[in-house]
Amino acid sequence: MQRLRLTHGLVSSNQARAIARCASDFGSGVLDLTTRQQVQLRDLSLSDVPALFARQHAAGLHSMQTGMDNVRNVTGCPVAGLDAAELLDTRLLARELTDQLMGNRAYTNLPRKFNLCLSGCSENCAHAETNDLAFVPAARERRQGRELGFNLRAGGALGGAAPRFATPLDVFVRPEEVVEAALCVLDLFRDHGPRERRSHSRLKVLLETWGEVRFRAELEARLGRRLERAAEREYLGEGLNAHLGVHKQRQADLYYVGLCVPVGRMRAAQLEGLAELAERFGKGQLRFTVGQNVLIPHVPESRLNALLAEPLLNELSPAPHPALAGLVACVGNDYCAYSTIDTKGLGLQLAERLKGRLPDDEPARIHISGCPRGCGKHQVAAFGLLGSLQRCGDEIRPAAELFLGGALGPRMKLGEKAAERIDWSELPDLLVRLAGGAGAETARRSA
Repeated sequence: MQRLRLTHGLVSSNQARAIARCASDFGSGVLDLTTRQQVQLRDLSLSDVPALFARQHAAGLHSMQTGMDNVRNVTGCPVAGLDAAELLDTRLLARELTDQLMGNRAYTNLPRKFNLCLSGCSENCAHAETNDLAFVPAARERRQGRELGFNLRAGGALGGAAPRFATPLDVFVRPEEVVEAALCVLDLFRDHGPRERRSHSRLKVLLETWGEVRFRAELEARLGRRLERAAEREYLGEGLNAHLGVHKQRQADLYYVGLCVPVGRMRAAQLEGLAELAERFGKGQLRFTVGQNVLIPHVPESRLNALLAEPLLNELSPAPHPALAGLVACVGNDYCAYSTIDTKGLGLQLAERLKGRLPDDEPARIHISGCPRGCGKHQVAAFGLLGSLQRCGDEIRPAAELFLGGALGPRMKLGEKAAERIDWSELPDLLVRLAGGAGAETARRSA
């Protein structure tokens, strides 16, 4: 497997085409979109890696520091620069920060991986509080007017036995201070983060050991100056906007179209088709989301109907049914040794059986993880499913633990386990009852 670093999930059509052709020429033609706005290629051979790298480098692509104990992809709002309601366009900042990290040996041997989010979006569509470090848009009033910047949150991590949301550090930074602040947090993590056990080597452990007050003091000492207190107004939305469908941009007469990639898996031919559509109907750009979907921006109003009539949009729909629109799944056991179940295949089966049976006013928000590492982020979904197996006579069948009520933003809450060992075949009827308001007690009685 190869995971490509795509800062903020942005790619040109030429890069998308190169990714697609690399997947088909060197791999199986299978592509997975991740919950960190990246693309993974499958079934690559070691002997092909030099040729693969050469082709990708020619297109401005690479997979540097996307695994092991590095700072992973810098995520952010997929409609940065497009949304009229955004507070700050973070694309250039994310690029600057990424450039500071790539090839910098000071940050290639951290205690564990480090997830970083930088967003100027008020809707929290990049799920800031699930990251080790998050720059959350914020505003404070000054005599000269409103000043925009970011409040810092740290210590988020959903994997393992002790998932945790990022907590406020009571720090405000201006846009021009973002890179310096991020690198100083990384310095603290590198120099003081626990390394004895990998299961206890995330930033959250250091933060819980020190507490927010000491962490802030150590950060000030590293910076050599006092930090300003967090802004009074923090824009941390509920993270519900999947950006599917047709939306007006801040630019006159232009729209972006959000397309559903079912469970985040696509064929190389589909990505190549998207690249071609982005050139014909937009400005040759695609954007990937943390919900494992894709956007085509910069579509003129006069060209919208023609784009929506394209055959590829029958496969990657801008208007999927609610169960599919809110469905997120980790890689699954066809490509991941840790997963107990085929999350993507079973997820598609589940969505099909829920079609037409759920309220159609919003996505159902069903997240599936194949193991406790939680790559499907099941803890923050309305319906979180953690894969398992159970014996039925002589047969081993896929099953799930059910988590309910996960939420982000002002009412952030980790989903609570409501039931164990639910046979996968029983999930559709159970979720329909729950979506109708039956609640967690129904899940417990049904399990």
